[in-house]
Amino acid sequence: MQLLNEFDDSFIFTIAFLTLGPIKIIGPFAKMTANIDPKFKKQLAIYGAIFATIICLLVALLGKGLVEKYHLIPQAITIAGGLVLLISALRIIFPPLQAEPISKPSPKLLNLAISPLASPIIVTPMGIAAILVFVLFAQGQPAMIATIYKAIFIMMFLDFLVMFFIEKILKIPGLMAILQILGSILVFIQVALAVQTILLGLVNVGIGVVK
Repeated sequence: MQLLNEFDDSFIFTIAFLTLGPIKIIGPFAKMTANIDPKFKKQLAIYGAIFATIICLLVALLGKGLVEKYHLIPQAITIAGGLVLLISALRIIFPPLQAEPISKPSPKLLNLAISPLASPIIVTPMGIAAILVFVLFAQGQPAMIATIYKAIFIMMFLDFLVMFFIEKILKIPGLMAILQILGSILVFIQVALAVQTILLGLVNVGIGVVK
C-alpha cells in the first residue's frame, strides 16, 4: 500500500470536516447557550461564524509567512500537524471540561462570539494546524489553494447553520444518539488520518518507507 504523497481534495475536505465542521460544536454550543433567549443565541451564532471565518482566513493568509520566519521545514509542519490531530482525538476520547452555560443574556456579545465561541469551539487548535499544513503544501498549486478556501467557507457556513438552528436541531428525535455513534466513527478516522499524516512527514525525511 502506498502512502499519499500529497493532499487531495477528499483528504482536505475530510480533515476540514473533522477539525472545523459542525458535528463537534453542537454539544458545546447547546450547553453554552442553554439559558439565553433565542434572539441573543442567533446573534451569537452570526458573530461567532463571522469571527471564526476571519480567524481561518488570517491563518491561511499569514501562515506561510510565519513558517518562513521561523524557518520551519514542511516535514516538521506535517509531523506537528499529525500530532495535533492525534492529541485532539485523544481529548475527544478523554474530554476536558466543557463550556459553561451563560446564565443570562450578556451585553458582551462580541466578546463571547470571539471567545470561547469562534475560538476554540469553532476554530480548534487542530483546525489551525490543519490549515497551516495545507497552505504550506499548496504553494504553487492554485487548485489546492482554491480547495482549501472552499473547504473553509463551506465548513464555516455549515457551522453557522447548526448554531443558528440549534433549537430545532436538538428537537430531532434520536439525533444525539446518532451523533454519538457518528462521533465515535469520526474519532477513529481522525486517529487514522493523524497517523497517516505523521507517517507522511517521516517518509519525506527518509526515516521510513510505506510499502
